[in-house]
Amino acid sequence: MSRNKYKPLYRDHWFFGPILKNKKLYIQVMAASAFINVFALFSAFYIMVVYDRVIPNNAIESLMALTVGILVIVAFDFSMKVLRGLYTDKASAMVDIDVSENLFDRISRNEQLMNQPTGVVSAIVKEFDSLKDFIASASFVAFVDLPFIFLFIFVLYTIGGPVAAVPAIIVVVVIIAGLIIQPVIRRLTFNAAQDGQSKQSVIVEVLAGMETLKTLKGINVLRDRWVDSVDHQGITSAKSKFWSQLTTNFSQSGQQLSQVGIVVYGVFLIAEGSLTMGSLIACVILSGRTLAPLGQVSNLLGRFNQAMTAYANFGQLMQQPVKEINRSGQVRVDKIEGQITIANASLTYPEQKEAVIKQVNLSVAAGEKIAIVGKIASGKTSLLRIITGLYDPSEGSVKIDKSDITHMHPDDIRNHIGVVMQIPMLFSGTLKENLLMGNPNATDKEMIAAAKLANVDEIASSLSDGYETVLAEGGKELSGGQRQAICIARAFVGDPKIIIMDEPSSAMDSGSEQQLLEKLKDRLVNKTLILITHRGTLLSLVSRVVAFDNGRIVADGPKEKVLQAANKQPPQKPQEERQDAR
Repeated sequence: MSRNKYKPLYRDHWFFGPILKNKKLYIQVMAASAFINVFALFSAFYIMVVYDRVIPNNAIESLMALTVGILVIVAFDFSMKVLRGLYTDKASAMVDIDVSENLFDRISRNEQLMNQPTGVVSAIVKEFDSLKDFIASASFVAFVDLPFIFLFIFVLYTIGGPVAAVPAIIVVVVIIAGLIIQPVIRRLTFNAAQDGQSKQSVIVEVLAGMETLKTLKGINVLRDRWVDSVDHQGITSAKSKFWSQLTTNFSQSGQQLSQVGIVVYGVFLIAEGSLTMGSLIACVILSGRTLAPLGQVSNLLGRFNQAMTAYANFGQLMQQPVKEINRSGQVRVDKIEGQITIANASLTYPEQKEAVIKQVNLSVAAGEKIAIVGKIASGKTSLLRIITGLYDPSEGSVKIDKSDITHMHPDDIRNHIGVVMQIPMLFSGTLKENLLMGNPNATDKEMIAAAKLANVDEIASSLSDGYETVLAEGGKELSGGQRQAICIARAFVGDPKIIIMDEPSSAMDSGSEQQLLEKLKDRLVNKTLILITHRGTLLSLVSRVVAFDNGRIVADGPKEKVLQAANKQPPQKPQEERQDAR
């Protein structure tokens, strides 16, 4: 296979792609490292010339000239070290930006990740810091310096002849020791990462279910689980640090033994007349520089193993299929009428075997307003998920007008469909920013018009900075009804043709609900409405009711007729509890 066939593979890789994209920076890092290592030779040469030439000949002028030269080299060396640090940090930052953008797309557009435990996903994401830190750390610089060990050994041989064998042997011994210890450190690093994920999962679970836990006695169970995770991680980390420190101590001792060995061997060579005092001192200096990269071998191995563990775990996350990326046959839709057609649609969630929607056929005319009713876990919310494009149907199709929703550009789906989910979700940022998530390009006038629809203008007036008030994560300082109102306003900011609402007023009091109802009647003119609600007051917005049960449509017709038939039905036996509550 030709070399060119591999290039696109690496260019599109989640990690190597950004590195290749910023290869000029990494080339600059390596070039700076080359200069730094070459400059390191000059200090040894300076000492050698001073001892062997300047002192015996009392050449003061030569000493001054050499000193000026070495000071210039030191200045250049300092500049190269500063530039190398800047290039390394910049390259790391650029890779971080590219990978983070890719990561966000993966998480936000992946159906399977929606069902993964939050703690596991967040722990894996956090591991990327280990990978990023490695390529921006001193250990990475030491890794770049490793090839120059052979340059220093060659220069040592040129200056001192056989004394070069001393550091060469020690280099080989240190590397072999590092390779022997490497599997141990790798295993411990992997175990520490697994323990970290477990610990993260526990604390996320506790925070998410704090209120429920306080009403139960099971909080001690999670406390014990947390303590066990911390204990296991602590033991594993201690073992990893021990072996890493052992490697460090071994490297440092090797560096000292190398210098001692050169001095002892060099004395005999000086006695034989085959080595000068200046050459011996230069060899001692170069020996220290030769083994300097290996002096960080523990950090190198430890960080390298952390990076490899992070690479493996993070790679699994980044290799997850993304629904909305690279769809074939995407069409752009600038304008829609609002007709919805569902044909033989079924939906099975990735983690489940049984379909939650089963062969559903439903047609909603443009401008028509319908309500979907049914028991909990009957499939109502799942139906909305395929209409909004959150999930592709496992079978059948969903069309907006004449366009299959799976072939529509995601931006067009969001432009034409306003959605109010069952659980109102707000994000950290200002009230204005939360509202404009419905349409970032909307004007202030359009935003305020949507806000007045759900009385969000009153909420804004009660806040310290109005629409510029920064909300806490999830809008915790607001009531449930207020959060719902903001979500309703957000759905209308873009003036979409289709409005889908899932229990939009469940947290509102009767007065707020009635005000919302009156305003919605006017705002929904010429719009298609699909409404899920258990509150009879909102049914005045619709003329048609579709009854759902066990993932199927069991009734469909005029509102009065369907509701009357439902009220006349005899009580049914409780059905077996379903696994899916969606």
